[in-house]
Amino acid sequence: MKIKKQIVNFFMIDKELIIVFLLVAVTGFIFYFVSNQRAFLDFFYFPVLIGAYYFGKRYATQAAVLSILLISLLAYIYPETFISSSPSSSDYEVFRFLDIMIWGGFLLIMAYCMGSLYEKKEEANREIRRTYQGIIEMLSLLIDSVDKQTQSHSYRVSIVAESIARAMNSSEEEIENIRIAALLHDLGKLGTSAEVLNKIGGLSLEEREKIKDHPKIGADMLTPIGGKVLQILPYILFHHEKFDGSGYHNKMGEKIPLGARIIAVADYYDALLSDRSYRQALSPLNVRKEIIANAGRHFDPEVVKAFEAIFDTLDTDMPSIFQKVSVRKRH
Repeated sequence: MKIKKQIVNFFMIDKELIIVFLLVAVTGFIFYFVSNQRAFLDFFYFPVLIGAYYFGKRYATQAAVLSILLISLLAYIYPETFISSSPSSSDYEVFRFLDIMIWGGFLLIMAYCMGSLYEKKEEANREIRRTYQGIIEMLSLLIDSVDKQTQSHSYRVSIVAESIARAMNSSEEEIENIRIAALLHDLGKLGTSAEVLNKIGGLSLEEREKIKDHPKIGADMLTPIGGKVLQILPYILFHHEKFDGSGYHNKMGEKIPLGARIIAVADYYDALLSDRSYRQALSPLNVRKEIIANAGRHFDPEVVKAFEAIFDTLDTDMPSIFQKVSVRKRH
């Protein structure tokens, strides 16, 4: 197994390095055919800047080194390509390579500096994302603490929603947006009284209307934050829509954002697995049957297919998931 792994690692393609190499190669190809090579040398800053901006210090430096090696090789094999007129001195050879050394030195310095700036920017972005994630997790805990009947509900919904999104081959960015929206889908319940949320027995018509307002309240609470958060607002606002148009806002079919359709299935799954004051929890298999039975009516059939595909991978004892994670965090 170790030998096999080593062979695989040996033949693994570094796509970023190939891109940088191709940029340098194309620039070198053009360089060879232009009449004023000295002036064209500055064009080798282009692949270095691309490497720095998109891939970081390592690839920017590799682009610079490849450029210097390529120019040095050309200068050695085809010295005439660097001559704009006949050399007037026997010292021309020395000056020619001195020019390349100076140019190459500046190229390397620029590659290192630009790559370092890129990496500092990326580290700052990672720190912002970590802070953002921390705030999201704290809000999720706060949401679940308000409704005593749904402890850890948002966390569990996020796990199921993320799994469904992956089964539907969503992009990593979209999966992350769906996961965060699932964590915050009940944020609006913070604007609903605890008496209504924890009421034992049936709700009055007025109380039902208050509960139905929670998606809009949650979206309104997040709107002032702006930025990337705005991408997840439709998922929160429309997660109680039904595929046949009989939901809170009467949206139907694909007019409901995919993230909201995914969260709707995950939310329903976890809700029916949990005991409520007005009913007992169903078994996972019975919940699965309920979801399949409502495909095309309450739920998007494609989302239901993805849910069926990942059903066997779900922890059937969903409420225990949060407890396990909490224990790990304490240790």
